[in-house]
Amino acid sequence: MHQWIRWPLRLTSSLAALLLFDQAVFAGQFLAGAFPALQTHRDNATYAGVAVLTAAAAAALIRWPGRGPIWPTLAFLGLFGLIAAQIALGFARVLALHIPLGVLIILTGGLLAAWSWRYRPAVVAVAPRPTGTASVGERS
Repeated sequence: MHQWIRWPLRLTSSLAALLLFDQAVFAGQFLAGAFPALQTHRDNATYAGVAVLTAAAAAALIRWPGRGPIWPTLAFLGLFGLIAAQIALGFARVLALHIPLGVLIILTGGLLAAWSWRYRPAVVAVAPRPTGTASVGERS
């Protein structure tokens, strides 16, 4: 696998993790009385969702053409589903679920970003052609 294939996932998953972490910062600012932070929290939720979808596309490169595992792509798509549920819970003001789900989403995003930096593809050894044997069409 080419070394470059890991960089899109590293960059997009790191950006997604940062935007997800920022959600807690903006929520904290709102709870501390900075009421405009609620709009920033809403806007950043959209940006974080887009970043997670972009990371899912980058994770697909790990699989195709990289021949790596498919689970990171599925994990990012699942994380996007959780973000969609999180947004719905936020607008419905179901904070008893919105806050713990937010913690889970931030943790998952951070773990996926950390994995993207630690990932090392398995090296597939190709057996050399035996020497001393004639190939089809060759004469000894």
